[in-house]
Amino acid sequence: MDAASAPIPAIRLAGFRHALAGCLGLAVLAGLGWMALTRPAPPEPAAEIAAKRWNTHMQDHMRVLASSPRPIATAGNAQARAYLLSQLRAMGLAPAVQRATVRKSVVYYFGGIHNTIGVVHNVVARIPGTAPDAGRRPALLLATHYDSGNALQDAARGVAAGAALLETARILQAAPPANDVVLLFADGHHVGALGAKGFVEQHPLAPNIGLALKFDGGADAGLRMAETSGAGGAAFKGWMRAAPELRGSSLETLFGRMLNDAPHIGPLAELGAPVLLFAGGEAAPRQLGDAMLRLARNYGGTPLMRGAQSAAAYFSLPIVGPIHYPIWLTWAPTILSCLMLAFAWRRLFGADGALEAAQGAFGVCFLLLAVRIGSWNWREEVAAAGLAGEHRLPLAVLMVGACAFVAGLYLLRRNAGAAATVLGALAWPALVLLPVAFFLPGAAHVLAWPLAAALAAFLALHSRWGQRQAFTLRLLMLVAGLAPAAALFPPALRDAWLLLAPHHMYLPPMLMALPMLCFASLLLMLSIAPAVAGVLALLAAACFALPGQAAPRATGAPASASAGIERLVYYKDMNTWRAYWLLPEQPLDDWRQQLFPGRQPTIFVEVFGWNSPRQWYAEAPREDAIAFPECYLLRNSVGKVRLGEFTVRSRNRAPHIELRMSGAKALRSRLDGVPLTSKEAPWMLSLYGMEDRLMRFEIETAPHEIFAITVQERMPGLPQHLLPPRGADAPYLPAPLGATMSTDILRFY
Repeated sequence: MDAASAPIPAIRLAGFRHALAGCLGLAVLAGLGWMALTRPAPPEPAAEIAAKRWNTHMQDHMRVLASSPRPIATAGNAQARAYLLSQLRAMGLAPAVQRATVRKSVVYYFGGIHNTIGVVHNVVARIPGTAPDAGRRPALLLATHYDSGNALQDAARGVAAGAALLETARILQAAPPANDVVLLFADGHHVGALGAKGFVEQHPLAPNIGLALKFDGGADAGLRMAETSGAGGAAFKGWMRAAPELRGSSLETLFGRMLNDAPHIGPLAELGAPVLLFAGGEAAPRQLGDAMLRLARNYGGTPLMRGAQSAAAYFSLPIVGPIHYPIWLTWAPTILSCLMLAFAWRRLFGADGALEAAQGAFGVCFLLLAVRIGSWNWREEVAAAGLAGEHRLPLAVLMVGACAFVAGLYLLRRNAGAAATVLGALAWPALVLLPVAFFLPGAAHVLAWPLAAALAAFLALHSRWGQRQAFTLRLLMLVAGLAPAAALFPPALRDAWLLLAPHHMYLPPMLMALPMLCFASLLLMLSIAPAVAGVLALLAAACFALPGQAAPRATGAPASASAGIERLVYYKDMNTWRAYWLLPEQPLDDWRQQLFPGRQPTIFVEVFGWNSPRQWYAEAPREDAIAFPECYLLRNSVGKVRLGEFTVRSRNRAPHIELRMSGAKALRSRLDGVPLTSKEAPWMLSLYGMEDRLMRFEIETAPHEIFAITVQERMPGLPQHLLPPRGADAPYLPAPLGATMSTDILRFY
């Protein structure tokens, strides 16, 4: 062998070692990302929780509470309340029912004002603390709700939290903590959190609450920290000390606030104390109860202080667990990243390298647009997958886009160079980070820390000192620079997808992924292209090998006479002096075809108008036992304003009454002399629990306006004797199924 050919095997061996080391480094990053996605196993439950008695009591509570829907002001609601009172009294507590009339106003984006007034019945109990000064200390509030929606499937939702709170109260009563503990089973949660609002505004114990823990159901089985209000370092330390396995992040809180049906803290935020909301855990009630008990003992034994705390950003890291810091600290990595980016740009390119720098920045921009356009072609499939809970296709689209983007980075490096490509790529996350840190500081940590670490690694690798180091040390610097991205990006994307995609909001997760792809540019600093290609190929293959759904979803019951019948309405209309069967448009089986013989879905113009949705409807026998709303027009005078005065009373004692104004906007309105609205706006009102109370309304409009007031009473259940029989084995539908509505219209000309 001659001298010229001697170094070739050594060069090939060195390249092989570099590729192998690169694979190991990327494997470390992939393992870090996988650890960030996995949830830690819950600890062994306390002795009281592990006992068979706990499980038996929990199951008994859940079975009783879930036996029927529990909407506000209904018989099912009263039965659940009576059960809670009996259980608390059996523990030796002295629970009380807080009966309060609560009002809530919501202003819609089109300017309409929707007022809600309800009579709530909260169940409140107090466990005295053991500290000598417990009566003067701020108390700990443990809160959940006991009402439910109207549908049968709503009956089981949220009962795990109520059952766990009952058993937690039993244990705390036997061994009380130092602080007083207040238990709140709120009513009216599903109609605007009226019960919690009534407690905050009217209950005498509310001003002495030092910290509140709220527990609510959720779509997923795992219990997690879902939202905070007024919580800072002291509140977070208690959570992380007592239940570190409960993950959560301030980014997830931001996503939850975008959804109307996600668990929210609601009116408890007005307590003037830190509030922590824990959601989920319905599929694992024992873990829910154990975490609830540990949290209650920890905060119950810690002196609490009144007043909200400084805001904090919080998230979880692999191995480390949950961490938190003051929200203003987010600006430290943000400003540091901008300074490092400006320093690196000036040092490498200066004034003469503007063209090269522009090539890198706009080249990466072109790659990002190409990936976005390519993924846009799959938007319908991705949206359908998000609604169905199928995660394989979105992961495959993400990985294919990532592979194409990384390949484009390597091609761009040939023209612009590695330094220009890396800085051009990292400039785009920096541009995104600045407005995020300003407007959404709780979410800025997802970009701030990875960007600071990546730029620090870039400067170290590109410095003279870094270039003189061995390949292994340079690889370690690269792994350290990408470690924060590997730890923070996967859970952020997962939470964004799982929370938003089922609501047809798949675009935010896809847009989040674009700046995150830019961090892959740091791989250009080392000659590990074969390792990068191999690892990306394996990840893409793993995505395609995943099962179709990340978790099995419960399949619905076979079609039957009761399937979809919960939306059947017996509608009694005073305007036409007729009764109707109404059902939203859907396929009909043989039993439902008996209700709508020879009919087709159509717009019910004579009752709901031309803009109403298509639905099945047919005339029904008029049941005189169901009364029309008792409405009397008292005054319709015209002067400087038109004043309409009328009374409403429900002889059906309907739990829910809706009033809606059409044809004009209300200038002012009053109920029993108390102002409802004081500015011109569309007018709507929801009433709950009014029973047979006589209500007197006054509405003022412009003098030339004419308007109508629709009064609609809504009651659960159907007049079953008017339904066609279903057979000897099931002659009638369950009583809570369906709804009965009785309507009248008052016109002011």
